[in-house]
Parts: sequence; structure tokens; C-alpha cells
Amino acid sequence: MTVPDGAQLSEDGKYWWDGSDWQPVPEDGGGSTEVGQLSEDGKWKWDGSQWQPADEEGGDGLHEALSSQGIDIAPENADAGYVQQMYDHLSDWYDSLDDVSKAVVDALSQEGADTLLADPTVGVVNADDPLVTAFAATDKTLGESLQATGEALEQASA
Repeated sequence: MTVPDGAQLSEDGKYWWDGSDWQPVPEDGGGSTEVGQLSEDGKWKWDGSQWQPADEEGGDGLHEALSSQGIDIAPENADAGYVQQMYDHLSDWYDSLDDVSKAVVDALSQEGADTLLADPTVGVVNADDPLVTAFAATDKTLGESLQATGEALEQASA
């Protein structure tokens, strides 16, 4: 018997819950699910031993809130923990700049926030960060993107 998608596994990964009893996981592990893989419905994420909610704070709500703010990020990247962490990191960095530096960053970010922030001399994020890539796809400045993200986070948690 194979382990169905979305089945909860025991902490040791040797048993899965069928809704009423624990069943042994086949020797092959019941499949080759990679850590971080989303379930077909996008609501569950494999953590290596069991399926966890993909976003305990409601990824669909955050994805919709970001979209309503003009930030188009893939649903699988609209994880509330990740978005909050990146928002806090970028906001702290941005808030540490003086007004002239903010103006320069905002002007340059409209030419490609992902390139600017991933530049090794700036070193704020890694190249291809999903949230910063979504920022770069808008006509917003970095400051405006951060404000929109903050509003989306508030909207999704309400």
C-alpha cells in the first residue's frame, strides 16, 4: 500500500495515519517526495517526514492580498513566514538608509530591484529571491513595494 498524498506521518516517518489507525510506510518510503514540495492542491508542504500546512496563516489569502497590491508572486512563494521574514529584513535595511540614499535606491529599484538588491556590493538578498523578483516586475519603488507588502500582510492576517 502506498502512502496517499497529504497523509500525516509519524515523527520517525515509519507510519502514516489513515484517519483511524497508523499504517506502516512501505520500505521505499511510499514515494519520492522532495522536502518543500507542495501537494497537488497547494495546501500542504512536505517537511521530509510529514505534510504540514503550506502556510499556517493562509497562503491563499496572502497571495490574493499581494496581488491586490500589485505584487504578482507565485502562490507557492506566498508563504506568510517567508514573506514576513523578507519584509522585515528589507524594511530594516531600507529604514537604515538616509533620505538621499532612499531616493537613489527607489530610483534604481524601478530599473530592477532584483538586480540592485542582489548585487554583491549591496548584498541585501540572494539572486532570484521570489519576493524581490516580484517587486522588480512592478512599476513601484522599493519603498512603495515594501509599503504594499506590509499592507498585504496586515490584510491577510485580519
